[in-house]
Amino acid sequence: MLVFVEAGLVFQRIFNLKQFRTLNHEVIILEKLEEKEVVNIESKNIYPGDILKINNILKAPCDLLILDGSCVANESILTGESIPQSKEDIKDLNDDMIFDIELHKKHVIFAGTDIIKIDKPLTCFVLQTGFDTVQGELIKKMMSSTDEFVDVEAFMFIGILLFFAIIAACYTWREGLKMKKTGYKIFLECILIITNVVPTELPLEMSLAINSCVSALRNLNIFCLESFRIPFAGKLNVCCFDKTGTLTESKMDVINVEYTNQNTVDVLRTCHSLVYINKDTNNVVDATIKINLKSNINKSVNTNSELTGDPLEISAYEFLNKIVSSSKGQNTNLEINQLSQEFKNSVCSTINKKYNIKKKYLFSSELKRMTVIYENNKKYYVSCKGAPEVIKGLLVNVPEYFDKYLKYAEEGYRVIALAHKQIDNLKDISRCSVESNFLFAGFLLLDCKLKEHAMETIKDLQESDFKVIMITGDNLLTALNVAKKLGICDKNEQGIQDTDILPAIESNKFENFLVYARASPYHKEKIIEKYNKKGFYTLMCGDGTNDVGALKMSHVGVALVETSSNKVSNNIKQENENFNKNENIKKLLNDETIKLGDASIAAPFTARTKSLESVLNIIRQGRSALVTTIQMYKILALNSLITAFSLSVLDCLGIRFSEYQLVASGILIAFAFVFLTKSKPLKKISKEKPVQTVFSKYILTSIFSQSAVHISLYLFLLRKLRIIEQIEFSTEFKPSITNSAIFLLTTGQQISTFLVNYIGRPFRESLIENKKLLGCLTILLCSIFYILFDINSDFNSMMEIVSLEKIRWLMCGVVVGDLAICFLIEKICFKLFML
Repeated sequence: MLVFVEAGLVFQRIFNLKQFRTLNHEVIILEKLEEKEVVNIESKNIYPGDILKINNILKAPCDLLILDGSCVANESILTGESIPQSKEDIKDLNDDMIFDIELHKKHVIFAGTDIIKIDKPLTCFVLQTGFDTVQGELIKKMMSSTDEFVDVEAFMFIGILLFFAIIAACYTWREGLKMKKTGYKIFLECILIITNVVPTELPLEMSLAINSCVSALRNLNIFCLESFRIPFAGKLNVCCFDKTGTLTESKMDVINVEYTNQNTVDVLRTCHSLVYINKDTNNVVDATIKINLKSNINKSVNTNSELTGDPLEISAYEFLNKIVSSSKGQNTNLEINQLSQEFKNSVCSTINKKYNIKKKYLFSSELKRMTVIYENNKKYYVSCKGAPEVIKGLLVNVPEYFDKYLKYAEEGYRVIALAHKQIDNLKDISRCSVESNFLFAGFLLLDCKLKEHAMETIKDLQESDFKVIMITGDNLLTALNVAKKLGICDKNEQGIQDTDILPAIESNKFENFLVYARASPYHKEKIIEKYNKKGFYTLMCGDGTNDVGALKMSHVGVALVETSSNKVSNNIKQENENFNKNENIKKLLNDETIKLGDASIAAPFTARTKSLESVLNIIRQGRSALVTTIQMYKILALNSLITAFSLSVLDCLGIRFSEYQLVASGILIAFAFVFLTKSKPLKKISKEKPVQTVFSKYILTSIFSQSAVHISLYLFLLRKLRIIEQIEFSTEFKPSITNSAIFLLTTGQQISTFLVNYIGRPFRESLIENKKLLGCLTILLCSIFYILFDINSDFNSMMEIVSLEKIRWLMCGVVVGDLAICFLIEKICFKLFML
């Protein structure tokens, strides 16, 4: 069995290696800047520090920092997000700013991503190549997700077993000298004890448990890069959620535009990062050139083009399109009665208006705003949108009605403030100088519906005694409205926001806050870090863009990546085709190969579904993995302690087992371990938390108490056997009553460790529901009585077991008594330490 499994592992590694080799970048010719001269160079010969000139769309061969120029890149192969990302140069960064790839990723083109549109020729600095790139790090994690993790508990567990193995070896050494064995013979026996007592199969058994959960999660379209984190999901007690795109739908509905003026439409039409991507040619066109798909004004954007970008911006853009369509008498299901006629006329009048975008300052979660400079009729204008409290500080005059945005936010709307101004020229401009002295241009009100299963998920988590927290970049009043709808907090919750977050983290009331608003990525990361330091196990669920730091800081980071059902089904179909030739290995090892685009660099777990059910599924599998791991530690510890006794005391008495006996019991026990990992988690997540460590009082007391029972019954049976048969020392196996009786007792005790220590409900299926494991153990137990009652003497002879008629009922009593006493001890330990 061990050889078969190991051979399968080797074969799978070879197959995976071939798959990853297909990811090699195609060698292309690039332009390199050397001493003010441009030379052609192959992409395989570039190194960190090189300066490259890029004028054509291509797949980035390395991580590149944009020194000059701007472009649009598709990063779906890294993040799983299908929305193209705008990239800009670093000219507007302060000279004294220290570069951080996480903070300044909008200035970096990552290896493996597709540059699909170049707004201005690029001059780039090579940051990293090969496996040192972000894509390379992702591939390394995909190839071997557990190599970097050191399980301290496992080493401590092995150390304790090694301690008992050394004691048993010392006993064997002493007795061997008394029996005048050769030093070489004694040395071999001691080595045999140490190698058998310290379970060499521990890594394999743990892998079976974890891989089973990885496979189950993959079937649910949840991909795991760091499988060692799965047991952490079983220890969780704090669950943190982003709001937009996580608890609420990414797609928003524009409800109204309040306090509009002649500049409102100009801001909505220009201040965005939307593009049209042609599905056939992958050509990219800025969405600003076109307002209504059906108007067919610009032939470069045909009906086969797809509008892509931020869901908020798409909603606003489609809102304008519907107003135009409604003016033409088309049915758009749009409620526009609340809109002023002046605003509707303004929207329609901009159909033929040309906007020449000169500069975009992309949205920054730290600054909470986006700004665009554009030209129209040889005049220059600046559009800006962002959080109302931020825009308020940039206005030259603040209207007296401005604070009404608080009322809209309290009603649950997402409020975006709009601003506009005209400038003289583009000379010596910077973001700091441009973003000031704006004129107010209105409020955009959007409504976000709660995600499917969001309310049920939060309710299930709270009923299971999880602390649920919302951490969002949205307005506090909007966040509180959603939090109250979901039941995260009550009506009296005040929440905390913006500059008050860091002081709150250091305060004694930190654990009382359930809603954090206007939280930057840095704030999110610090909140998770604080909970970790206080001994909590944390889950962070977000969209994988602004939440990267928090997702990586948490014990279980879940990035929700929405994809079309077609894409998911195609992925599954392709995977099935790839692995048809290796069906047996896939069944045995629960194929955990992950492809680029499935997982995200943002988080250990990537859920390619918009449902929050993914969080519950991860917790269920995490608890199942944790319970299985603890149970395996317990069973292996008991078996190891029994082995230490049998290989020392019993071996010195001359008691041996035949090869047939060892092989038969070994195969069935191996199958029992495999079936042990197949127990499915229960749908209902229990309030009761599983044991989190093998070194708990409950586990240690149970292990040593059961070991004492097993060894006591060994000694009891030996005393009875000496009355019936004289035990003669022999270096070779010879069938006898003693050997046969001890073998049956040993097998019975191994069965006992599985039956007594199986952990089922309320975390996973009970032993009765795990029919394969129950069947395997039943066969083993029945085999003992089948042999004892000598039903088939030929079978007994094949197993080299003699007739046990003289001690038949004694053996029945000892085997059943061992099971009953251990069961009673386990229940007493559980009640003493767990209830």
